[in-house]
Amino acid sequence: MVTIRENSKLISTLKQNVEEHEVLKHPWLLKRKNFIELKDLHTWLSQEYFVSVDFVNWFLLASVQATNLEAKIVLVQNIWEELGEGKLENSHVKILEEFLNQIQFNFNNLKLFSGTEKYLQRMKEIIEMGFLESLGALGPANEYLLKLEYGTIAQSYNALKQKLNLPEAKFFQVNLNADESHSKKIFELIEKIAISPEQQQRVIRGNLLALEARILFYEGLPQ
Repeated sequence: MVTIRENSKLISTLKQNVEEHEVLKHPWLLKRKNFIELKDLHTWLSQEYFVSVDFVNWFLLASVQATNLEAKIVLVQNIWEELGEGKLENSHVKILEEFLNQIQFNFNNLKLFSGTEKYLQRMKEIIEMGFLESLGALGPANEYLLKLEYGTIAQSYNALKQKLNLPEAKFFQVNLNADESHSKKIFELIEKIAISPEQQQRVIRGNLLALEARILFYEGLPQ
């Protein structure tokens, strides 16, 4: 039987794997850590738009694989919140669309980059490996990772906002709040579900594979 202390160690390991991973040290992110140009913000957010659309599908795929009802509830709650709790205008995709319009992004230029496409496909493959792998991929390597990524870009946006007199970014605040809440719920779920060493290794595997996949996203952006 795995003790609470051992499961807490698992969560610490998952978080550490994210915090120390090369994806957060990618040159694209480091170059824009303190300030980002509007064209780069347009590029990054336009690709995040495709990720945001698929994000809900990943949770749906994971929930189908869950045999534990409590796990299904946690995942469906996340999906419901991502979808604005039934209000289309409050869904994360719509909030992103609104923000892109506010910062003068031309949706006629919306194009799926090859790196983003590879990332989306790889994430789908990881989630289809199994429920435990999907928890590692969706919790630590998405909700927790995105909190760190979005925090960096949000800080850079504040500098750009002052320079160009841009609007407040509801998009960043909504996502940062959601990522904090969602990652906490999934970490708690992992503690309950991943009991045996084999189960824990599967969660870790999903986490590491999804982190490697995220590098494909950044490699596909104009450097």
